[in-house]
Amino acid sequence: MANRKINLRACLAPARSRPGFAVAMLAASVATTFAGVDFNRDIKPIFADRCYSCHGPEKQKSGLRLDRKSDALQGGDSGIVIVPHESAKSVLFQNITSTDPDTVMPAEGDPLTPAQVALIKAWIDEGMPWPDDPDDDGAKRSSHWSFHPPVRPAIPSVRNQRWPRNPVDNFVLARLEKEKIEPSPEADRITLLRRLSFDLLGLPPAPADVQAFLADSGPDAYERLVDRLLASPHFGERWGRHWLDLARYADSDGYEKDSPRPYAYLFRDWVIAAINRDLPFDQFTIEQLAGDLLPGATHEQKVATGFHRQTLINREGGVDPEEFRNKAVVDRVDTTGAVWLGLTVGCAECHSHKFDPLTQREFYQLFAFFNNADDQDLPAPTAEQLKIYHAAKAQWNVAQVPLKQSYDDYVRDALPAKQAQWEAEGKFDLAVWEQLEPDAVASANGATLTKRSDHSISASGMSPITETYTVEAGAPSSAGITGFRLEVLPDGKDKTGPGRSGNGNFVLTEFSVRVQPANGGELRVIALKNAAADFSQKEWAVAGTIDGKAATGWAISPETKRRHVALFECAEPLNLAAGEKLVFTLEQQFGNQHTIARFRLSATASPAPLKPTLADDVVAVAWHTPPAKRPPKHLTALAEYFRDEVDPEAKKLRKPIQDHAKKEPKYPETKAAILAEREAPRATHIHVRGDFLRPGKPVKPATPAVLHAFKPRGEKPDRLDLARWLVDEANPLTSRVTVNHVWKNLFGRGLVVSVNDFGTRGEKPSHPELLDWLATEFPRLGWSRKALLRLIVTSATYRQASLYRPDLVDVDPLNTLLARQSRLRLEAEIVRDAHLAASGLLAAKIGGPSVRPALPADIAALGYANSVKWQESEGEDRYRRGMYIFFQRTVPFPMLMTFDAPNSTTTCTRRDRSNTPLQALTLWNDPAFFDCARALSKRVRGEPTLDARLQRAFEICLARPPGDAELARLRQLFVDQQRLTRERPKSAAAILGLEGDVALPADPVDDASLVAAVRVIMNLDEFITRD
Repeated sequence: MANRKINLRACLAPARSRPGFAVAMLAASVATTFAGVDFNRDIKPIFADRCYSCHGPEKQKSGLRLDRKSDALQGGDSGIVIVPHESAKSVLFQNITSTDPDTVMPAEGDPLTPAQVALIKAWIDEGMPWPDDPDDDGAKRSSHWSFHPPVRPAIPSVRNQRWPRNPVDNFVLARLEKEKIEPSPEADRITLLRRLSFDLLGLPPAPADVQAFLADSGPDAYERLVDRLLASPHFGERWGRHWLDLARYADSDGYEKDSPRPYAYLFRDWVIAAINRDLPFDQFTIEQLAGDLLPGATHEQKVATGFHRQTLINREGGVDPEEFRNKAVVDRVDTTGAVWLGLTVGCAECHSHKFDPLTQREFYQLFAFFNNADDQDLPAPTAEQLKIYHAAKAQWNVAQVPLKQSYDDYVRDALPAKQAQWEAEGKFDLAVWEQLEPDAVASANGATLTKRSDHSISASGMSPITETYTVEAGAPSSAGITGFRLEVLPDGKDKTGPGRSGNGNFVLTEFSVRVQPANGGELRVIALKNAAADFSQKEWAVAGTIDGKAATGWAISPETKRRHVALFECAEPLNLAAGEKLVFTLEQQFGNQHTIARFRLSATASPAPLKPTLADDVVAVAWHTPPAKRPPKHLTALAEYFRDEVDPEAKKLRKPIQDHAKKEPKYPETKAAILAEREAPRATHIHVRGDFLRPGKPVKPATPAVLHAFKPRGEKPDRLDLARWLVDEANPLTSRVTVNHVWKNLFGRGLVVSVNDFGTRGEKPSHPELLDWLATEFPRLGWSRKALLRLIVTSATYRQASLYRPDLVDVDPLNTLLARQSRLRLEAEIVRDAHLAASGLLAAKIGGPSVRPALPADIAALGYANSVKWQESEGEDRYRRGMYIFFQRTVPFPMLMTFDAPNSTTTCTRRDRSNTPLQALTLWNDPAFFDCARALSKRVRGEPTLDARLQRAFEICLARPPGDAELARLRQLFVDQQRLTRERPKSAAAILGLEGDVALPADPVDDASLVAAVRVIMNLDEFITRD
């Protein structure tokens, strides 16, 4: 569309001060520079912001409603307010331009700006164009351009037929010729090489590459250069980083705890590999959204679903996991809508979209696709990790053989006779426990307690912060009760632990027993004198449950994955009268939902109720059963008990086996965060006002009605159906949005500037036919990212010079018409990469765990004091590419944020490009960049003359030789620095980084002066700019 030309001075004046002048000027400007005012883009936002509060769906002052076309035409209590084609006769226009405080509208707040008034005037004069309202009955589809499938246009003819190199150029040139603008000449070869190298690899060209390209006089030299760069493994890094912006990739959880994600890099590495092998974009999409649902899904396809595991995780104590699970699902819907559809889908979370035909119901239909996915961790060791593990495990197995052989021989040959002797001596003192069947259970704060068939009790439903359980049970069969046993049992599908907290732990702050008389009188307290447990967490011993102190108690971390036992000894043997019952109270007042998930109670009349604590009940039963009547289960249990708990020789032989077991190599812990479909789908409801605690009407997975038809595979649509729907060629948005992202990354701005909003409030495409031709060409190219890039970068449009053109300042200041290339500051990671590459320090390694480069000590101490220690990487890891830097969400790497890296909290569809003093200060003072200057000076120090050194450094950094004036200034800088360094002898060591007892080079003054000159080259704007 044509550029808006609005008189800015008129816009700055209040509408009431000069209404006639401002409105006339602006209306004329609007009329001459637009091919019509767009209601959804230009008028509806004004109405929504300034008019709907009084004249909208919830309130209609004076009977006037402006959110629906039919109502707006009907007018209000005083009659018609809009006369199409005649703004002067329209009461609406009269009121917004009035200076009378009794009639001016809006009645409250600031007046409309002249620009807003002019748009409304032009809209009325054009006949009040208003597309079908989604709220009107029968309206099923918007007239907005982006909701209709792209129609492949004919390639336009142009007068200058020598300029186009491919169809892209025909579309661009046709528009330029219409505007009577000439395209810019082709950039010189060095600029083209540097542009391509940064755009496709994110790295400056090496001197050898520059020389080779300049020496190649073949007619297809440029195209062969493009093919070489596309084949480079660094291509995947460059375009992978673009995708990671969309994926909101980070190495930590976010929120207050912001725990590290040590294996997040597995998804990042999948992205790099997929882009390097040019995985077609449709399959690239399907694997990330639903790789786990593909038939015979491979390990890599499951890892790909890590795209939607980049959501934030809140691990603070006391949070409701379900609340933040819902937040993660909302983020997955928002991100999917922004990345593939280019729509602000999230605006429909709490109510139907104010501007686009997306209802709240449709938002939750999309929500339903992701609501049926669970977070899982997939073992994902690398090939190198497995090689090391298997080699170590083989050695460990060999060493274990003689140890096990000695033990097994003894158990087979000698142990049976020793067990028989032990049984004959009758030295058994194991308590016999009788499980108590609960008659009644109750919770104080809302947990649901359920009696199970195995006499255990499980807690479910509400998970209160603190809780108290009360259990009433009948008397055991044995008289003279000496003790009670509390078993805590892992519960739930995942068996996370006996506790209901996130890690399966609990804190039992008090355990007490009382007797309920048969006549219902006052309960009698049973004194407990001792307690023991099979395991207690440090500083949380089981004795704390009977000391009467609320600040003590029993906990079991980190041993939360198994059954645990607590034993309680009565002060005196307890005999219950007929009809009396036991009442147990389990106080759990620690907080943070540290309550017990499942437990069972037992009683014993054994004289030694506290020992041993680990044996199973079946052992005691077996002992008291005559040998001839013992079933196989009892025989095995008793033999194992004698072997493990009684016989000293078996213990002696077992000790080296146990010690050896502690040395067993651990299987690599590397785990990829993935999505996995639930076996039983969750029910999804509309969240009233976006509140997950207020479920509304139920919904099933479905897609927005405004777009193409949804054709699921079966009766239960899933993420795979959604992914295939997104890349269906009938989808009007995915291909458009994707090629627009590619265009934006190559030209600095998209054909649609609002890359994340193709809806009615977004910008119209500057070249709609070109956008649709690319959108239809992309699937024809097999959804090949490399083929699409090759098409665009080989065009004459891309190859234009980016030089400033005075003739375009007024007619096309933002380069919307593409009469030249754009001059762009490098992104944050590429700024770092360029320095490392020029210095020779850059480590070429691709992929692997994220790294932590050096940070100033005070920055590391301040920024990372409350999360994780910033442990600096060593060796080549200090000099990895910027995309491999560990990204801590709450404290991102400072240099990256200074140069506008995204914060990774939400999807980033377009990075900011700022120009601040802090960036210049960072380049000049950051120790890492100082190191790069030192390394570059060493790299050129071997040249025979000063001029040769300076020229070599210049060519490495900028891919071109310095001009005479540039070289002269650098030479003078070197001389000036020599003088300053001689005046301050100690400064040479500081500049060279050789302070202390390190020996200085033969000529430290010259070396230090060369570092200073090199720093200036690396601080040139040209060095961090892609022309």
